[in-house]
Amino acid sequence: NAYVTKLNAILGDKEEGETIEAIAAKAKAAGDGPLFNQAAQHFNHAFYFGGMKPNAPDTMPANLEAALTKNFESVDAFKTAFMDKAVGNFGSGWTWLVYDTADAKLKIVNTGNAGMPEGTQRPVLTMDV
Repeated sequence: NAYVTKLNAILGDKEEGETIEAIAAKAKAAGDGPLFNQAAQHFNHAFYFGGMKPNAPDTMPANLEAALTKNFESVDAFKTAFMDKAVGNFGSGWTWLVYDTADAKLKIVNTGNAGMPEGTQRPVLTMDV
C-alpha cells in the first residue's frame, strides 16, 4: 500500500491509462529514481503476491513442468538453481524466473532493490530477497 500511495502522490493523474511497467520504464529512462522505485516496487510486489493462491493444487501445470525440464534439466534442478541464485543476490532485491523472448528460453535473473525484468524478459515467477 505504501508504494501505491507514494506513487499516486508523485504521479497525480499524469500517467493515467499507462501500465505500471510502462510508468517504471519511462521513469528509469528519464533518470527519475523516486518515481521508478515506487512504480517498480508496486509492480514487483503485485506480481509476487499475485502468484500466491489459497488452495493451490499440489502439482504444477504440465506445460510449465515441461518448460522447466527443457531449460533446467528437471524441476528439482530448477528449484536448486533458483534458490542458489536467490541466496547469491547481494543485499535487497528480487530473483526472477523469466521467459526471454529473444531466445525463447526460461532464465533465472537477479535484480537489485526495485529492479524488475526489462526488455525481452517476461516475468514468470519471483521471490523477494
